This record gives sequence, C-alpha cells and structure tokens, in this order.
Amino acid sequence: MSEGGEKNIYRTIVKATGLFGGTQVFTILCSIIKTKLVAVWLGAEGVGIIGLYNNTVEMISSLTRLGIGTSSVRDLSKAFKSGNLDRFAELVTVVRRWIWFTGLLGAVIMLTFAPMLSRYTFGDDTHIWGYVFLSCTLLFTTLTEGERAVIQASERLRVLARCSVLGSFLALVLSLPLFYFFGISGIVPAIIAHTFSIWLVVVLLGRRMKIKPVKMSWTETYRQGKHIASLGIYMTVSGFITTLYSYLFVAWLNHRGGTGEVGFFQAGYTLVMQYVGLVFTAMSMEYYPRLSAVCEDRQLLSKHVSRQVETSLLILAPFISLFLIFQDLIIHLLYTPAFLAIGGYISWAVLGMLFRALSWSVSFVLLAKGAGRLFLITEVITDSLMFALYLGGYIQWGLAGVGVAYLLAYLISGIGIYLLCRIKFGLCISSSQFLYLAGSAVSCYVVRLLWSNDCLIGAYGVTILICLFSGIRLKKCISSKE
Repeated sequence: MSEGGEKNIYRTIVKATGLFGGTQVFTILCSIIKTKLVAVWLGAEGVGIIGLYNNTVEMISSLTRLGIGTSSVRDLSKAFKSGNLDRFAELVTVVRRWIWFTGLLGAVIMLTFAPMLSRYTFGDDTHIWGYVFLSCTLLFTTLTEGERAVIQASERLRVLARCSVLGSFLALVLSLPLFYFFGISGIVPAIIAHTFSIWLVVVLLGRRMKIKPVKMSWTETYRQGKHIASLGIYMTVSGFITTLYSYLFVAWLNHRGGTGEVGFFQAGYTLVMQYVGLVFTAMSMEYYPRLSAVCEDRQLLSKHVSRQVETSLLILAPFISLFLIFQDLIIHLLYTPAFLAIGGYISWAVLGMLFRALSWSVSFVLLAKGAGRLFLITEVITDSLMFALYLGGYIQWGLAGVGVAYLLAYLISGIGIYLLCRIKFGLCISSSQFLYLAGSAVSCYVVRLLWSNDCLIGAYGVTILICLFSGIRLKKCISSKE
C-alpha cells in the first residue's frame, strides 16, 4: 500500500462503512416492516416457524453452494481488471453453469430429505410439503449469489447496491399480502416470493452488461469450475457448520421450550445480529481485500488490523449504548409487547458484539494469509463452544443465559484467535486497542446496569459521554496523518 494509502486507513474504513451501510439500512428497514407486521399477524408461533424454515434452507444452501459466489470474485475480478474480456466471458460462463448445478443440487437434497427434516425440526410430518416447495428457494438463492459475484467483479458497485435496494423492496411488496391473507399457511409462499424477487431483480439489472457468448465444453467447464470451487471449500464447510449448529439449537429449543420460545429467540437474534451486526457486514466489503494486499508485510498487517479493531469499537460503542437504553422502544416498534421477554437475551448478546469486533477483525488474517484449514479449525472450535454455552446458558437462565453465552463465546474466541495469529503470523495489535475494548465493554455494561435499575439519568449521561468520546476520537483519527 502506498504511503498515502496508509495515512487514510481510518477514512477508508469509515467511507466503506457508510457506502455499504446505507444499503444495509434500507434492507433492514424493509425487514423491520415485515418483521413487525408478521409478529402482529402471526404472533411468536409464526415467527418461530419462519425461523425454523429459514435455518433449514440456509443450512442446506451453505453446504451445496460450494462457495462459488465468494471464491469466483477473485478470478473474475483479475480477468476484468486486466482488460482480458475474453477470459472474463469464459469465467462468467463457468460460474453461471456451476451455480445452476449447485442450485439444483441443493433443491434435490431438500426434496429428498423433506420427510426427515419435517420430523426432526417440527416433530411430525405436517411440514413435509413445506420443505418440498421450499426446495426452489435454494436454486434462487444460489443463482442470486453467482450473479452478484459477476456484478461485484466487474466493479459495478452501484448496480450491486441498486439490486439490494430494489430486491428488498420487491420482496416486501410480494410477501406481505401472503402473510396477511393466508396467515401461517402463507409462510412458505412468502419465503419463495422473497427469494424469487431478489433473484429476478439481480438478473434484470445485472445482465444489462453485454458479455460475449462463449462456446465451452462441459469438460472444460468442470475443469475450470473445480479450481474456483476448491477456493471456497473451507469457507463453505465453515459456513455449513455454523448454520448446522444454529439449526440444531433452534430445533432443540423448539422441543424444549416450544415454537413460541423459538420465535422469541429468533426475534432477539435478528435484532442483535442483523441490525447491530450491519456494521460488520458493511465493513467486510472493503476490509478483506485491503488486508489481503498487505498480508505479507507483518508490520502493515498488524497496523491495519489494529485500525480495524479501533474503528469498529468507536462505531459500535455508541450504537450499543443507544440500543441498550432504547431496547424496549425498539421491541415495541418492531414486534409486540409479548416480545419484551427477549430483553434479557439481547441486552447481554449486544455486549458480545464488542468482543466480536476483535474476533471478526483478527479472523480475516487467516483468510488473507490463505490459511483456510486453520480458519476452518478455529471456526469449528468457536461454533462448538458457542453451541455448548447456548445449551448450558438456556438450561440455567433461559433466554437471558443464551445472551450471556454469546458474550462469553466471543470473549474466549477473540482472545484465542488473536493468540493463534500472534504465534503463527507475528500479528501484534497495539495495547491501546485492548484498552478501547475493555473501556467500551465496561462503559456499555454500566449503561445496561443503570438502565436495568431504573437509574435513567445516569444511563443517559454515560451514553452521552460514550457518544462524545467516540465521535471526537473518530474525527481525530480521520483527520490525522497517522
């Protein structure tokens, strides 16, 4: 990276977060509207059924996609940036053929195991046909991912953002009438409509770019696609295991606490992971390629990871403190008063997002270094730890215990992954970042403690201080020349 580039790490991070965060916000607004109306129309049971279906679909999809959508971006982008449009067209053909294959593979697996999935997930055969019809969503989801890879690699980021916005809006418009008129019976058609509409928008907007038709044998398609797929195998297996553990937990929770309890958990999980987690989603679009560019320079690598951790914390701390004091209002707006039961869960889990900032930032070092096997091992250990803590936390303290488990899992995994990268790659995060992490965690916990004990003035005061400190520090970082 150039010297000038080094001086603007903070600015680069903030700009990327703002760019992709705006799209995420609109997508989340559509999700908020749908979630609120579904909670009112279908109640906790309906939310729970949707969660069980979605977890199953995502589990199978993460296994059968083979990481084509992620791994193909690298090869497509290299061909496009080199100006070799013939090679780019070849790769587009390979990717599109492979995503059709992997999408159909997922659909066939869902069809084949529909009876077993219904019995294990719901305890009976009443949802077999639901899984049968949902098999088409695996095809739509896989095709969407492949087309997005082509758009991203050809540097049409505005088109990618437009696809997300229009796709989310169309999905909302198509799914809401199904929920309203058919209730719980409309859940499966609504999920299908959601995935179909997003795929349709991506195809209509993404394929406006003219790509020269290529004649290629199926043998050559397999050969080139096999190379691309091999790059995504580790991330695919990792994603599958994460989704599998999620599926196993909600299935266990359904048997132990009922569908309503699953609905409460899914609602809290969505609030924490989707709404607060949008910060990580927005940052990841820029962070990974930037880190990959400096991965061979130990000093620069450490510097970029340190800056990423610090910026993440400076953005998250005010967000989390505000979330804590307005959580009841947020729950009322998004759900119904019955969902106030998730307050204990989200108030602990949202604190875990601070420790996730460390774990998330450092884990990208493994990918940037190409240590796929090591990345997979760390993810399996983290997911296994979280699953065990989830079970123990729920048995001991109910949903609030699940929130505590989430916090502990990322605290332990963050420290573990950092120590691994320090020993293996010489990564060295500056001590000031750990002070920021500790200070942010303590400050946000104080806000939670004051708010839970009805000390409203104190909670507001600490939140204002957190916001002021983060704002001043972030402004100083952006304007400085490091």
